[in-house]
Amino acid sequence: MRLKITSKAVVAAMTMSVIVVCNSAVAQPAVAALDSPKGGPSGTGFWTAVPEQVPAEAKPGDVLWVQRRTDAPRAARGWNVVYVSEIQPGLKKYVSGQIFAPNRLSARPRDVVLWNHPTAGMTDDCAPSRQTLNTAEPDLTNTNVIPAIQALMDAGHLVVASDYPGLGVAGPEYYMAGDPNAKAALDLVRAARNVPELRASARFVQYGWSQGGQTSQHVDAIASSYAPELRPMGTGLIAPATRIRDLTLNSMRHKGLGGYVIATLRGIQAAHPSLRFRDFLTAEAMEALPILADGCWDMWSRGSMLVDPYQPDAMAADRAWSKAMAAIDDFHPAGTMPYAIFQGADDDTVPPAFTRREREVLCTAGSRVLYTEVAGRDHGSIVADAAKALPRWFADRFAGRPAPDNCSS
Repeated sequence: MRLKITSKAVVAAMTMSVIVVCNSAVAQPAVAALDSPKGGPSGTGFWTAVPEQVPAEAKPGDVLWVQRRTDAPRAARGWNVVYVSEIQPGLKKYVSGQIFAPNRLSARPRDVVLWNHPTAGMTDDCAPSRQTLNTAEPDLTNTNVIPAIQALMDAGHLVVASDYPGLGVAGPEYYMAGDPNAKAALDLVRAARNVPELRASARFVQYGWSQGGQTSQHVDAIASSYAPELRPMGTGLIAPATRIRDLTLNSMRHKGLGGYVIATLRGIQAAHPSLRFRDFLTAEAMEALPILADGCWDMWSRGSMLVDPYQPDAMAADRAWSKAMAAIDDFHPAGTMPYAIFQGADDDTVPPAFTRREREVLCTAGSRVLYTEVAGRDHGSIVADAAKALPRWFADRFAGRPAPDNCSS
């Protein structure tokens, strides 16, 4: 029998150990001692031993397990967490993620920065929380990139990052499925607030790169109805892979993006189980499907080797796959949150025209949008530009300053 941990149990575990803050004589409570049974199993069992069923009485944001990380940024602490999310109406799942907090004490609640990660792979060991944190310049070989995390720690914020459903913890991964990932992201903000020692505010900003851009825009669309107790203050988008139908059509025209298409099909099918791979893929691709759909970055190189992977009418408007993607794309931004968008002019994965169109959608909805397109930047290199600008933009949102806007330009 495994122990179900509520937020009260986690708080009790916090009192069992302290850490001494470097450069300070103040001892501070840790979230959970790694030798405490309430912290969950050690090692990879923290993810692999998670119960399949969530108790009926559990609520979104309830914390199951907490595990201390050893790679937090300077003057900060970090933890892996497993928590509850209601990823679809009536369907609750355990989801894994990360929380980072500054060492120094705070006299008031800490504002939260929610990071929504990009494509990381399709198997559980690809999950960002199961990778070492990369605090250096963004590097696509490391799936646990949290841009500007050191600056955000220095500013005194909490940083939280969900793995999304089915990545890290067993179960289908809802890759590019929109709402399930957005709900998991919002529920991690709730989970941080359920641990009183973290002193998490209801106020949060968010940012996301590529797939994380889609997650961020779905968070905007559902936050007021799904998590009305939270206060979203602003969103940063980095080359957002938002409209999955058009992105899939674009990727099908590029041989090097075959792995992305295959991964997308697996994620869309998680949300729409009646879909059949053979209605989209040829026999050649079906034979390679187990390898292509169950890898981390290796699926991109293997996917580019396919010669003729798609059925000719796979994405016709009246076909099931096309309709499922159109349904995911049929969401509406609330128009209440300001946006800062960063796009590389040389991006082939998310073409600039797609992001410019998304800017117009947001402007029309009523959001103040600052759009920045940088010459010579592609899908990866644009992250560094965003990482330099977003900490100050976030600080201004929390301070209540008017958001810059170039919607009319």
